[in-house]
Amino acid sequence: MGAKVFLCASEYPRREQSLKSIGIDVTESIDGFVKAIGRNEILPFLGAYQRMAYSYFFFKKLLKNYTSNFVFVSGGSTIIPKNMAERTIVYVHFPMDLEIASKDYLSSRLKRIYIKPWRFISNNLDYIKKATIITNSSYTKSAIKTAWGIDAKVIYPPCPQYSFPLGIQEERCNVVCSMGRFTPEKNYEMIIKLAQCLPNVRFELMGSVANNDIHYLEKLTNAAPENTTFHVNATIQEKMNVLKQSKVLVHSFIDEPFGIALIEAMSAGVIPVTHNSGAAKVDGIVPEKFRYRDLDSAIAAITNALSSWNPQEALSLREFAKGFSPDSFRENLKNFISNWIKSMANNHIAIEAKINTLKGETIRAIE
Repeated sequence: MGAKVFLCASEYPRREQSLKSIGIDVTESIDGFVKAIGRNEILPFLGAYQRMAYSYFFFKKLLKNYTSNFVFVSGGSTIIPKNMAERTIVYVHFPMDLEIASKDYLSSRLKRIYIKPWRFISNNLDYIKKATIITNSSYTKSAIKTAWGIDAKVIYPPCPQYSFPLGIQEERCNVVCSMGRFTPEKNYEMIIKLAQCLPNVRFELMGSVANNDIHYLEKLTNAAPENTTFHVNATIQEKMNVLKQSKVLVHSFIDEPFGIALIEAMSAGVIPVTHNSGAAKVDGIVPEKFRYRDLDSAIAAITNALSSWNPQEALSLREFAKGFSPDSFRENLKNFISNWIKSMANNHIAIEAKINTLKGETIRAIE
């Protein structure tokens, strides 16, 4: 697009990781950098408010260090300075106030106490509602409309793509895998129950864990039956080895805003089984026969998926996943931003023309 890029992030991208993840070296496109605080550096209390405060100050630091025509923000918990609101695009993964309200491990009283200041700040000090909003699914678009009363543009996020041979049916076992952070809202207790109910099926759970969720992971490992293996902070190669063996991925997060793991599994030829909610349902990412409502229907969906897996089904899944590739995301985002910039320029020209017209009318009136 011919634009200079100034990045504010918790760490500078690593060339090798960038090439592996999205196939390009993003460091070649970065003209300036401001280091922000990372998720693991935030104190283990009032996390949403800490992220909000830090985001505002790092936003201001970025603007102080570098002159910017517009800003692209990834994440909806950033406080946007008033003078930049209309020149900011925000990719919202889910409205933060609804996310807080959905946390089952907070009591109703705690939720009310926790979210009240957030809503005051959101309604009075945050100018995100004047920014241009992009989001990850039609499901989240509806949530944004409910929370903020504004419309968002849906651009599906970039999802990892695999090109390894999908092999023949005999090479895959009755293995069910999962991918995601080991954190309470992911509802891993459901997967542990499934493993207990399906003792002849291997469960391979892959995920990262933050320092404040280590006790939760320990609770899961203590409750897990013998047919369950945990791959904590798995390497890319370890993850690929598990995916190559698996027929099914189970995703236990209820009301998942998108679910990159679902598409990543499909690219590996793995059938996703997930809760009948969120983008999996609203955006039609997962067929109804592989969505569940409770433990019994989850067992039925997994059993169905294990018996119906075949190489042709795997190829079909990979083909579907290509529609969510990093290349597709880049092209969609590039087109959107290009059109947005043109629209902003046209609006600016129209405003200047109107001002000049008003000045001419004022001069004539004086004469």
